[in-house]
Amino acid sequence: MSIDEQLELLKYQIKLIKTLVASDEHPHIMFLLDHDFNERQTRSLNDVLYIFNRRLGEQSTINDGQLELFHNEKIEDIKERNKFFSVPDDFLLTESPPTYEEFVFLMELIGPVDVNPSYLLRSLQMQNMYVKLCEYLLSQK
Repeated sequence: MSIDEQLELLKYQIKLIKTLVASDEHPHIMFLLDHDFNERQTRSLNDVLYIFNRRLGEQSTINDGQLELFHNEKIEDIKERNKFFSVPDDFLLTESPPTYEEFVFLMELIGPVDVNPSYLLRSLQMQNMYVKLCEYLLSQK
């Protein structure tokens, strides 16, 4: 099978998969598919959401050594992945609450060019992911 045939097959398979994903149940997944997020971009988006959520103070109230170890290891992984998108660590890992402007800036660095940050946040909300964070960021818009 030629590369062109393989590409056409992949496009068709994605089209089929999109018909199986219930967009009203998984609006965020549909958003990622519709805007051609690749795996690296999706992981970086998840990293940003994790850090922003923590900066907002939405982490667990359990003060557990294992939880803190997990967080520190996750931060090291995030720093390594951020090198691909030139996201400055000090900018992302500040202690201040996140802002909508920061989110927009980071989406410009890591997301596909046609991504509307507000719609992205709303897709997360509709899928019940990071609801308080999304509400907080959208309220600053």
